[in-house]
Amino acid sequence: MNQACEEGVAGPGEDSDGIRLESELESLYDEDDEQPSRRSFNPRANLAEFKFKLGMLFPSVESLRCTLREVFIKQHRSFKYVHNDQTRVRARCTGKGCNWTLYAKVQNSDNRTMRINTLLDNYECGLVFDNKLVTSKWLSVEFLEYFRLNPNMDYQNFKELAAAAHYTNVSYPVFTRARTNARHALEGSVRDQYAILEDYCKQILATNPGSTAILKTDLVDDKILFQRVYICLNACKEGFNRGCRPLLGFDGCFLKGYCKGMLLAAVVQFDGLEGHSKRTCSNPGSSQVQFELTCKILYVNLDN
Repeated sequence: MNQACEEGVAGPGEDSDGIRLESELESLYDEDDEQPSRRSFNPRANLAEFKFKLGMLFPSVESLRCTLREVFIKQHRSFKYVHNDQTRVRARCTGKGCNWTLYAKVQNSDNRTMRINTLLDNYECGLVFDNKLVTSKWLSVEFLEYFRLNPNMDYQNFKELAAAAHYTNVSYPVFTRARTNARHALEGSVRDQYAILEDYCKQILATNPGSTAILKTDLVDDKILFQRVYICLNACKEGFNRGCRPLLGFDGCFLKGYCKGMLLAAVVQFDGLEGHSKRTCSNPGSSQVQFELTCKILYVNLDN
């Protein structure tokens, strides 16, 4: 089940429709009737088989909205809001010729609990496979574990997974946004990762004595902006000084993702083989000044 509504099975004292039964129930048909009902929504219900019930209570309007979305997606139907605010919610099925309607109103007792006062629970439409309710945000949560196992999942593999779950018409742009959202959830956003870069450099110095980690930032409008970082592990430095020819080259690549710039790696030659010494520099541009500065830092670092 998705993020805000946790899926599960009915527990003791609950029926298969996700209703917690506390006593005999009365039929309530008046839309504005404030008489309290004792039916409450069970968030552990199996929403693929869930049915709304007249008089059912939801702890908040957010819970009701979430449940509506989840139920209609899981049951391959779609709905729209006729009225939607913090006190009243009216929803109708968008299927052609379908009369399914739900009306819920906040209870005066706590001004928070939502109660279904009107329900026409007779579906007269078929299944919907091109469901507009299936957004990139919803997909990123629904398939989060799949993205965790395969962060670089391609569109074709995702289509096979989505087809197995009957979400067959997910477009490529929606997929890419879903994958990006999932990566942010699993790894943190790019902004979050740059925020911990200073801690990363300190950890390198603490766990690798003799290493070098230099972080350059600028203060612009009270915000700290990343400029460049230079990292040289002590083991790489010692290996170069003791066993490599005194010749250095640079292997660079331009970053074309969210953050632009250049990634430079020092290349050395030892025993007739070429290798990378793990000394890296990341800078936001490819100017000659930046390149010369990298060379100077590397020269001093190796000389010491």
